Amino acid sequence: MKKVRLLLITVALAAALVAVMAFAACGGEGKTTATLTATYVNGSTASNSYGGFDADTYQFNVYDDGSYVMVHTTVNYGYSMCLGTTVVTTYGTYKAGASVDGYTPYELSEATRVVLNSYSRAGGYDIYVDTDTSTYPVELPAENEGEKNMAQSKEDVINAYGQAMTVYVGANAHTFELTDPTA
Repeated sequence: MKKVRLLLITVALAAALVAVMAFAACGGEGKTTATLTATYVNGSTASNSYGGFDADTYQFNVYDDGSYVMVHTTVNYGYSMCLGTTVVTTYGTYKAGASVDGYTPYELSEATRVVLNSYSRAGGYDIYVDTDTSTYPVELPAENEGEKNMAQSKEDVINAYGQAMTVYVGANAHTFELTDPTA
């Protein structure tokens, strides 16, 4: 249990650091054009087939110009070690809907930019992709062992990691849900 807590703390700190860097990158040259108005978090763990667990954390940042930054961090733990870490940061726009039962839906557009940083001790890969600066084709993390997953274009990366979605922000805490809690 001590290892799980330490890992979750590490994941949260990594997500916070990535969010700070993502925020700094929004305005270019240290100047921002939008103001951060709210930050929401979500997290979960699930057992995996490696005798450990997978931990997912999300940080959803909302800006006053209608833009968002979503930071999704995944840590795979098994065999008494961290097997891999993936951080995906997506940028886009949002529209807030009407609140229902204390939850406000935020419709997130398809991402206009995706930054992916992934490392695997099990697969031996170290991948960095920025859809605004990468030269294609680029390798993406494999879905299955032994697989090579290639993206031929920015659109391939956005299709894999930046699809439009709706998140549900709670009224009483700075958290959100990935599925409709009122359904």
